[in-house]
Amino acid sequence: MRSIVPLCVLSVLFITVSCNGQQVHQATGAGFWYPAGQEALAAAVDLYLSEKPEKLPTGQPVAIIAPHAGYRFSGACAGAAFSAVKGRKYDRVIVLGISHRVPFAGAVVLKADAYETPLGRIEIDTAACKDLLEHELFKENAAAFDGEHSLENELPFLQRALAGPFKLVPVLVGLADADQAREIAGRIRPLMAGQTLMVVSSDFTHHGRDYNYVRFTTDLQANLKALAMAAATEITELDDQGLRKHIEDTGDTICGRNAISVLLHTLPPGSKGEVAKFQTSGELLGDYTNSVSYLSIVFAQGDDMISPDGQAILLDIARKVIEGGVRREKRPVFEVEAPELQQNQGAFVTITTNGKLRGCIGLFTADQPLHKVVRDMAHAAAFEDSRFTYNRLKPDEIESMKVEISVLSPMRRVREPLKEVEVGKHGIYVVRGNRHGTFLPQVAIEHDMDLETFLSTCCAHKAGLSPDAWKDPQTEVYVYSAQVFGEK
Repeated sequence: MRSIVPLCVLSVLFITVSCNGQQVHQATGAGFWYPAGQEALAAAVDLYLSEKPEKLPTGQPVAIIAPHAGYRFSGACAGAAFSAVKGRKYDRVIVLGISHRVPFAGAVVLKADAYETPLGRIEIDTAACKDLLEHELFKENAAAFDGEHSLENELPFLQRALAGPFKLVPVLVGLADADQAREIAGRIRPLMAGQTLMVVSSDFTHHGRDYNYVRFTTDLQANLKALAMAAATEITELDDQGLRKHIEDTGDTICGRNAISVLLHTLPPGSKGEVAKFQTSGELLGDYTNSVSYLSIVFAQGDDMISPDGQAILLDIARKVIEGGVRREKRPVFEVEAPELQQNQGAFVTITTNGKLRGCIGLFTADQPLHKVVRDMAHAAAFEDSRFTYNRLKPDEIESMKVEISVLSPMRRVREPLKEVEVGKHGIYVVRGNRHGTFLPQVAIEHDMDLETFLSTCCAHKAGLSPDAWKDPQTEVYVYSAQVFGEK
């Protein structure tokens, strides 16, 4: 029975060959990990892609976590997630695999022009790979890709699901602590712009004596599912620290944990995750002696991400409110039908003239629709910001005025700011007693602040606290993300 437990290691070599002047990396897992032959593989993948997911987030899918065992065991679980992108067009796909045989720190990038599976050849985004390799945490390591199936097993799903060709960025993630995961993510994050999908390859709990992990001896089916769902909760909440604590507390043997950590620090603001499917090899074999859990998750930019049309409506509302207020006209009434602007959501409105701040006020949470929040915050930023009590916005400034809106995600408290706050991605809200202050995410970028400067300046200049107040456990530090857009 041990020989048919879904293996995670197989000594099969991948070969990079020169073909018409191109370096082509050829996959050789056909007949073991997945069906041999183009037609048989295509038929199998199409069948798996018809698998109905348990739940999917609304919005444009931006990332997938999928298993990489033999298709016999994990194909349905993977298919349920990849079905979310069936028929969608992506220009680039970043696949984060893992190395089962070759240990290394950081991440390695495949140096080749194309990756060939039985379903055809995929062009590699060589420019993106070159950009990654300029960072010290990314290396070339051909040996790590030789015999490694974690990345290869995701590719046929992409080839059958996506509409049209895409460029591949093949990366394997090795040993990486929380700080290194953030650094790796910081380098990858710019590549997520545009029509880009990220796929993380990971199986979940490897349970049984063959895996040197025996946490449960009774009710294995229910206990293994509960363990996987505990990890999924941290992952779908984008909480890398929570995931690491889960693994530390339980010893959970999630092989792609470091690649998942990178994903959690890479996802765009406002992303939401849902579990598409859960399975175990024990269930499929009828024997839980040695069992691997499979969990697939889909992440999407949800309904709280405002479309270009929605952005235009909000900016028009803000400008009309401000211009009318300057002329002392009655505040206009707006009829807004767009569903995305009807959600109760926090937002800040920032006003500048000739590049200088002239007002910025907002709400973190709201009990009224977003379009009304923007209407009210636009008026408050123009006429109620206490920093400009004696210098209110004037009619002759309208021509040079620029309006910027930041739509906020829900806040969450962080316990270790240096590990959990990410410059450029997170805004911060600092609270101590009756003193509080905030910096929007873009403040750090606009003023070239490192993390400690970002935290200290917010404490001192926004909350009226000592610069190092954020180090005190009695000071509450919250993070949030923001979708920021403004007038051109």
